[in-house]
Amino acid sequence: MGDIWYVGLMVLVYIWFPKVAAQNLIKNPRDQKTEHMLLINEVNADSPGEDTSEFVELYHTSGQTARLDGYYLVFYNGNGNRAYKVLNLQGKVTNSQGLFLIGSSSVNPAIIIPKNTIQNGPDAIALYYGKGNYKEGMSVTSYGLVDALVHKTKKTDRADTLVRVLTPGRDAFLEDSTFRTMDESIERCRGEDSQWIFQVAMPSPGTDNHCILTSQLNASAVLISEVLAASSSEEFEFIELQGPHSTMLRDIVLVLIDGQTKDIYFTMDVYGKTSLDGLLLIGPAQSKTSVDLPFPENTTRPVLRGGPKAIALYRGNSSSFVPGKALPVTGLLDAFVYTSNEEPNPELLEILTPGRPAYKEKRHQLGDVSMNQCNCCSVTRDSLSYVLSRPTPGKFNDCPSKRFSQTLSFCLRVADCQEWLLKSEEILMTLGQALDGSCSCGISAAYFKESKAACQDLGLVFTTLLTAKSEDQLSSLLLAFKTFLETPGLVSFDRRNITVESSCFKDINVPDLPPGVPSEIPEGTQKPSVQVAKLLINEVNPDNPGGGEDAEYIELFYTGQTRFDLQGYWLVLYNGKNSRAYQVLDLSGHHTDELGYFLVGTSTVSPAPMIGLPPNTIQNGADAVALYYSNTTLYAVNMAVTAEGLVDAVVYTSRMPEKADQLVKVLVPGQTILYENNSHSTEDESLSRCHSLSTKLQSSFQVTMVTPLGENFCSSSSAPVPPAIRINELCLAGSTTPHRFVELEGKPGTSLGGLSLVFFMGKEGKARVSIPLRGTIGATGLFMFALDGGHGHDGTNLTSKDIFATSEGSSAIAVYSTSLIPGGTKATSENLMDALVYTCEPSTAGGHLDFLGPSYAVPCKDDRPMSLSRCACGNASAELQFAVSDPTPGLQNSCPQDAFTVDIHLCLLTPNCSTWTLHHRRMLKSLGRVLVSSLEKKCSCGVSELYLQGLNVTCVGSLVKVWGQVWARQLEQQQSIETWRQGFLASPHTFSVDERVLKTSPECIAPKNAPSVSHSSASFQGWEIALFVMGSLLLMFFVVSLAFYFIKRHPQNYTNIEMNDRGEIAADF
Repeated sequence: MGDIWYVGLMVLVYIWFPKVAAQNLIKNPRDQKTEHMLLINEVNADSPGEDTSEFVELYHTSGQTARLDGYYLVFYNGNGNRAYKVLNLQGKVTNSQGLFLIGSSSVNPAIIIPKNTIQNGPDAIALYYGKGNYKEGMSVTSYGLVDALVHKTKKTDRADTLVRVLTPGRDAFLEDSTFRTMDESIERCRGEDSQWIFQVAMPSPGTDNHCILTSQLNASAVLISEVLAASSSEEFEFIELQGPHSTMLRDIVLVLIDGQTKDIYFTMDVYGKTSLDGLLLIGPAQSKTSVDLPFPENTTRPVLRGGPKAIALYRGNSSSFVPGKALPVTGLLDAFVYTSNEEPNPELLEILTPGRPAYKEKRHQLGDVSMNQCNCCSVTRDSLSYVLSRPTPGKFNDCPSKRFSQTLSFCLRVADCQEWLLKSEEILMTLGQALDGSCSCGISAAYFKESKAACQDLGLVFTTLLTAKSEDQLSSLLLAFKTFLETPGLVSFDRRNITVESSCFKDINVPDLPPGVPSEIPEGTQKPSVQVAKLLINEVNPDNPGGGEDAEYIELFYTGQTRFDLQGYWLVLYNGKNSRAYQVLDLSGHHTDELGYFLVGTSTVSPAPMIGLPPNTIQNGADAVALYYSNTTLYAVNMAVTAEGLVDAVVYTSRMPEKADQLVKVLVPGQTILYENNSHSTEDESLSRCHSLSTKLQSSFQVTMVTPLGENFCSSSSAPVPPAIRINELCLAGSTTPHRFVELEGKPGTSLGGLSLVFFMGKEGKARVSIPLRGTIGATGLFMFALDGGHGHDGTNLTSKDIFATSEGSSAIAVYSTSLIPGGTKATSENLMDALVYTCEPSTAGGHLDFLGPSYAVPCKDDRPMSLSRCACGNASAELQFAVSDPTPGLQNSCPQDAFTVDIHLCLLTPNCSTWTLHHRRMLKSLGRVLVSSLEKKCSCGVSELYLQGLNVTCVGSLVKVWGQVWARQLEQQQSIETWRQGFLASPHTFSVDERVLKTSPECIAPKNAPSVSHSSASFQGWEIALFVMGSLLLMFFVVSLAFYFIKRHPQNYTNIEMNDRGEIAADF
């Protein structure tokens, strides 16, 4: 009862002191680490002259468009510590790279400020979020603070108060005006420990910061940064080195080698001081461009001749390198081998750049081009890190950027796929040469980032991020890639002719439909077995309850579930009455979020859409939404419906009689229109993709509750109709188990003739054994098939190894309505009746057998008798699933029951609640896997995810509250689960859920020895608290009324009171 009085007291304090409770409404985001945040990225407070190039650049760490509603940018004067300028960023958005610029008109900002606005220091710039009263003249504050930079231009300047409030523990940053002779800025970069730091660098408003950190330079101290070769003595030539800024170089030798003979033909000592940007330029003394270190006098030019040639940097002095003498293998700092046509000496390559080919130097329409290192500064002796670009002597190299990028994917039809997983560099080189041959863009392997390779179905799927220097170059490269895929013939990869295709899968236009779902697929269309990553229309909400129509949206989804560039994509909305476009959206310059979602909608939709629409924009139907891809076709309002460049489409109506025959004919031929309001719900609803990831297929959608920027809520009513024969139990392991078996379930008397039982195993998901079935289902509705000693139709002996759960990929058992499934055949959904996929290494990554059904985890190494048994979920309407259980051949399955229940209530600390809110179902599933893994590791009692019932979470601030139940099969197992629960709560520890670190918190955990509280008792305590609070309020009201009455009846000074008759009557009353 003491807890009740305590809670009641706290409620009364909150009621009587609302002002105190309201003072902390603005939370400090610095105390709440978020996945993505808005930061001060670059500041140029002091530019030469009249400060006409000053700016502040903000950056959203998502790297994509983000709304700035609720943010304020405040400029503080260090003399008095008060705000001299406040900018409200309400209604502003970053650009597609996440950048937002405030500054002088000369830097093309989103918000223009007059010259000399940003003070030079000691001053500060602070970014706030919230509903604080931010205004000019206010004192410096940390409430709502997101990020801040305190800066100064003189070492003697002090800003103690600004530092103490805004950046405690960090001194004011010195913008050294002597760092560069022209101009400099303060830029944010990643430090050696991946923490954000500031450094002085060349200004880069609206573009990537030049984050070449001294701490990132390797032990070589100096690297080859840029090379410009010449064909005659009149042409300018140079070698540019990169090292720590303002550093004296000594004891370094530059050596030039003939690429065919391996002979040294030029040496010189390298000495001098690097520039403020860390560069040292070596070239001819007599040239228009001044150099830091000239070639020696009487040097025969050109020094840097056409290839094959090599450039090397060694420790030592030039007297140690004699022409004609073999190259030393020690003391090598960096090397670069290049050629035009002829191949260099293989031994030279092995000495200077082992395992790397020579760089192919070619002249293009670009004019004079140099060879630029674009992976500075941790990569040495690697030709694959160079690109051809315009010469930039004494400046940073002109390199491709992720700001102009697009993910590419293609298929190599190879039989020995596993060998090709290690040949990514050869693939990139060939791809670069192919694209360069098409567009002459000067592309090389360094244009590709984050490459991945995987074996799937017909060959190797290769995915990479293509970067470029500009939007125009990216468009040219994408067009060249399209030509590369569409051109028939073989491509030479690693001296082998290989077919290249856009996909390693068969026709993916039409999915396998679950039994009982009517097909709307045109006749003659082939069915696929799996899907490939692509951009789809995922959810459409065109019609909201009431007349506001202010919660409309269209959601796109990239099935690769990663950030995806929408360059070249268009979203077109069609009117069904005239079959013409009434709204066209160019999606270029936008990206999906990290999970592949992209939202277009009205301002009231939450989370906020990436592209906003006015209310009542999306028509209710009969209309259509179409997604196109084209870098050449321009889609415009009022154009007639077209299938050119069509990627996906949905044709819908909210009124049953209406039709849109022309839209259906062009966009989804042979199918029927979707009815958006077929549930007649009073709540808002949408058309959600639930049944397949196939494009332009109407039956992929069903009406569900709205889930913008989240997983679609596909109801169980759409679950497939159970097959006539299905798998009921699979006994997998246990040395004490006399027989392993498969138990099938069906209607008594059903014949098994013509069916096959197939076992799939391994990384490639091929059939290991196929067994033709005979006989009929027994009177109990069960049919048991003993596995040990069984034989396949080809005479193969069936042993326990054929069904054992492997740690390398998934395994599966499947029932097919055909007896013609030979061993070695890849799994397919054709003629599939039922399947069970299992593994002992659960993973979120996709596998070759995932399309057969969900994968169930079983213990990898366990001698206990164990089965996977089909059991019903707690929700009677939900689809049946499998649970780890004891073997029950011919008997009722041993399943978890609500009679043996353990309640779980726990709290977890998380850095950020947004992921739990936006992706509730996915995070809940991941949490379930973690809890089951912890439980099984502790008790070894044979549990799986089906044992968790009613699991749910809420997340507020940084606290995740979890509640639910764990069911057990019997009393002994229930006791083991209870022991685990108490131990889990008693010893707080950290663990990972979906790659996010959580920590158990005692905030809502009962004492160690306290029994678990049932729902009814918890509810009763809640009523006690409520009654106590109400009683206290009534008592206080009575006391106040009594006091008021007493004062009125007995005033202190009657001589100062004058009342009329009515006043006296009122007072008496």
